[in-house]
Amino acid sequence: MDTTLLQTFVEVSKTRNFGQASINLNVSSSTVSARIKQLESIMGVSLFIRRHHEISLTPSGEGLERHANFILKAWERAYEDTALSQRHHRRLVVAAVSSLWDIFVQDWLNDIHISHKELSLRAEESTPLRVVEKLDQSLIDVGFMYEPPSMKGLIVQQVAMVPMILVSDKQGISTEKAVAEGYIRVEWGTAFAVMHESHFPQRPLARVRVNSGRVALSLILNNGGAAYLPDVMVKQALEVGQLHQVVDAPVIEMRAFAAYKSQGEHSALIKSILAKI
Repeated sequence: MDTTLLQTFVEVSKTRNFGQASINLNVSSSTVSARIKQLESIMGVSLFIRRHHEISLTPSGEGLERHANFILKAWERAYEDTALSQRHHRRLVVAAVSSLWDIFVQDWLNDIHISHKELSLRAEESTPLRVVEKLDQSLIDVGFMYEPPSMKGLIVQQVAMVPMILVSDKQGISTEKAVAEGYIRVEWGTAFAVMHESHFPQRPLARVRVNSGRVALSLILNNGGAAYLPDVMVKQALEVGQLHQVVDAPVIEMRAFAAYKSQGEHSALIKSILAKI
């Protein structure tokens, strides 16, 4: 099957709009329509329900969507491995949850880029669930996250301790007020949630909940409030007085882990370069 058909299908399923899909793919709307009809003919099923100004996936389309994304990612990796083999001996694909890029993964990758000229590198920012899924599907070589995955066949090692501190735009605010007034709850994972609940069992329900430290930081800097954020992430804002650490609040220590397949192609290399963190 021509992967162009799958790429078109994925774009239409994402945008739910043939016109927008054609713009994103830089082709005409008629071309998009023709590709979808060709794919439906090959599959022998209808993939989209077309109503006036509304497009939705059929049950068959929903089933294909998951497989199409996997096939395209696998094909992309196969293509890159083949094409890049002419210039590089190896390719390493790295994925990490967003805040860990800011804390240490970016610096680590910079160091690897300089010290391992023979490596072709690909880096991704992803959710914790997707990092584990990509490890399982061998779409990445090493993943960084806060929660150690329990999947078989993985080597998991702790690579960093990440202090989470309570910060606020208000100087001198008490911990009780910080977690009650304008508090932004960042979902750092199960381990953080357990420690957070032990420190604040009677806290009011946070009005805002996010799964990104960057989003929480932006909200506080622009609108005020408080949140638990990695000390490295807020260092500059603290230094210039944009934010203030809530001094009597407990520091919540989070562990960061790296995971890679024990029988993976690059397991020995990954073990050696993780020592650079």
